[in-house]
Amino acid sequence: MNCHKQKTVLATCGLLVSLNVFSKEALDINDIKFEDGNFQKCVLEQKISDPAKVTKLICRQFNVDSANEISYFPAIEELWLSGKGLSSIDLSKNTELTSVSITKSNLSGLDLSNNLNLTELNVSFNQISELNLTKNSKITDLSVVSNQIESLDLSNNIELKYFWAKENRLKSVDFSSNPKLAQVGLNNNQISKVNINKNEKLNKLSLMYNKLSELDVSKNIELKKLYLTDNNLTELDVSHNSKLRALWATENPLAELDISSNPSLSDYEVDEGVLVQE
Repeated sequence: MNCHKQKTVLATCGLLVSLNVFSKEALDINDIKFEDGNFQKCVLEQKISDPAKVTKLICRQFNVDSANEISYFPAIEELWLSGKGLSSIDLSKNTELTSVSITKSNLSGLDLSNNLNLTELNVSFNQISELNLTKNSKITDLSVVSNQIESLDLSNNIELKYFWAKENRLKSVDFSSNPKLAQVGLNNNQISKVNINKNEKLNKLSLMYNKLSELDVSKNIELKKLYLTDNNLTELDVSHNSKLRALWATENPLAELDISSNPSLSDYEVDEGVLVQE
């Protein structure tokens, strides 16, 4: 091949490469081949032709079983999905995500190690047994209701304010690294130990149907609602919780309960026979 032909071939190849790059950048949503027609419908409802400009996908009413094409949307910040057949999703390319809600699906796990901007996460009603949130230090709202989680490391989630995790398999929870925590729901687990000594802003705590034999709420001076039905508590000191308004403690082997330091308490329940000092 002579020099002129070589230059022509190289120039042609260069042009093809440039065109390929350009076409990828200018990809239209209509060019994406969706595996799931319901996910496609949700995307098309946004009426945005350039996938790079889509920042929100609210698809929970579409019964999405596959969302593999989510990688085409690098700018997406808010994602809501739901679908009984949705068993996995790759969010590694969606680094701008701040809010993720994937509920009533069939997820067994979720890798969020690249989603460093995440502030809200709801993966309730799935089949998740393990969830690593050590890279997600900005999370403020976390809901993992009705999964199969046995343990959860929250030590890096220093912004956490709201945590809902009822109906799991948790045995203990340590909130010592979550000073902003305000509300916690942990009903129907297997919890025998919970550390809330560093959570002075906590105002609502629900631990019904667990295995607690002791609970220290002396540092939780903002506590207004405390639900402890069906545990193994033999004593409960609420003398430091002057703002307490609701206290449920039935189905515990309590002999007595002193509520003389709780002037705002208007809703309390204990078993018949428990000596209550008002």
